Amino acid sequence: MISSYKSMPIIALLILFNFQGISQAKFKVESLNFDGLKKTKASFLTRIAKVKAGKETDSIIVITDIERLKRLDGIAFADYKVEHKGDAGYKITYIIKENFSIIPGIRIGQAADDSFSYRFSVFEFNGLGRNIIFGSFFKKEVFNAFGVFLEHPYLFTNKLGLGVNYMDDSTQQPIFFDPNTIDNDTDYVFTNKGFETILFYELNFNNRFEFGLRTSEESYVLIPEDDIEPINKVEPSIKKTAFRGSHEYVNIDIKYQNVSGFRNLFETTVFSNSNTLLQTDFIINNTTQYFKRIGSKGNFASQLQLQFSNPIENSAFAPLVIDNQLNTRGVGNITDRGSAIVALNSEYRYTLLEKGWFVLQGNGFLDVSGVQRPDADLEDVFSQNTTRIYSGLGVRFIHKYIFNAVLRFDYGINVTGNGTNGFVFGIGQYF
Repeated sequence: MISSYKSMPIIALLILFNFQGISQAKFKVESLNFDGLKKTKASFLTRIAKVKAGKETDSIIVITDIERLKRLDGIAFADYKVEHKGDAGYKITYIIKENFSIIPGIRIGQAADDSFSYRFSVFEFNGLGRNIIFGSFFKKEVFNAFGVFLEHPYLFTNKLGLGVNYMDDSTQQPIFFDPNTIDNDTDYVFTNKGFETILFYELNFNNRFEFGLRTSEESYVLIPEDDIEPINKVEPSIKKTAFRGSHEYVNIDIKYQNVSGFRNLFETTVFSNSNTLLQTDFIINNTTQYFKRIGSKGNFASQLQLQFSNPIENSAFAPLVIDNQLNTRGVGNITDRGSAIVALNSEYRYTLLEKGWFVLQGNGFLDVSGVQRPDADLEDVFSQNTTRIYSGLGVRFIHKYIFNAVLRFDYGINVTGNGTNGFVFGIGQYF
């Protein structure tokens, strides 16, 4: 970075050398400027930046600002330069490379009943140039569903924001009344519709909190086979309020497709109501992620998911699921249910080709998961019948300057014999 500005006086170069080293000496900021902005508002970045014109700062704060900017959805990359302005102090310029942030989406495939499925969406991730997220989706996967979302993480202050969303989602889901023969499932249409309000609070660069309140209606309606109405059908439903709180610790460095560092998300959801069949009173989730750069093209990534709810007894309607898109690549769509899930995902990503905006990335992965089924004990999570190990290969097609523009294809091979092999397609990295 410093070597790019060879026209600077030698004294300034020496000062900047110390600036990028371990020195944390305070210095006065003459001005804070932004270079490369097209859509993002300079007033917004000035508001959230810790460096302030006319105030003293140090190298750590500047570097922290850069990492914070790189985490914004509307920014692909950020750098800085510093120029000495004599007694007035230092002119600091943040150099920005923006993402294209209006993302339309289309997904087609095969639904759970082998019919044609599709999903259309459009999202803006840098609304009004202020990192506001809004958008909606409509999908048909056997049944129709839609959702609308609005999030302004910095609505009130540079730490406090608000989000609202509404979803009306209906999906075909299997229920396993005999957990020992999960291949013999009963299909239900699961409908979940409700409104959520979320409060965002950013304590500091590494720690963020969310507090959510959601009112919803849930129901399971049996899908009869061959139009024959079952005699003893079970169709539970419930109205409830969910109180959700989460803490995210983030200490990662992002450089386009490459990530290094550590992230942990802890989330607790408490429900106001339960009944005989829909027994869920709470769900606790902790997700830990670790990333390490290996050379200039390699990237190791690992994720540990721990999910727990209160034990489910005498009911097959457990809240947590083993699924292709959530925890085990290749396993299929909702192949098991339970009240506790442990999943470890590890992969090695390698950049095969990088040319301008385009990146072709390959990866090899290993996914391990276990589930505590209804009426089972916690130590049964990794029993012979509930443990799944999948290994496989994948490829990523990445646009460096469009937010989350990653087309992902993976093929998982069943190692344990408990399940089948399968393809997984998605948008964005798996984690």
